[in-house]
Amino acid sequence: MKILVAAMAAGLLGIAANAAAGALDECQTAGDHAAVSRCLLESDRDAQASLRNAEAAAGTRARELDAATGRPIANAALAKSLRAFAEYRTLQCDFIRAMSASGNDLTRRRVREL
Repeated sequence: MKILVAAMAAGLLGIAANAAAGALDECQTAGDHAAVSRCLLESDRDAQASLRNAEAAAGTRARELDAATGRPIANAALAKSLRAFAEYRTLQCDFIRAMSASGNDLTRRRVREL
């Protein structure tokens, strides 16, 4: 049992490190620490804007589906999903920051999912 728990923990840390590596890896070539920080901030702004656009588009599709089917469930389900993702992202980014990496890629992945 201890081996299974240790393997799961190692896997989780590896997944978090891999998920966080993208934006940081992309920005490492920007230059000094200040340039990397600016790059990461810009990457985060871009990811946030993309997420807002993807969420808006998903909302439009959900409302259209609700209107077409006469069942008001898709938009409500999306709203619940958006709230849950926002909470998850906050908690996951806190974890990734604690591991000294960037959380931008989680937002980028959510954009692709939507």
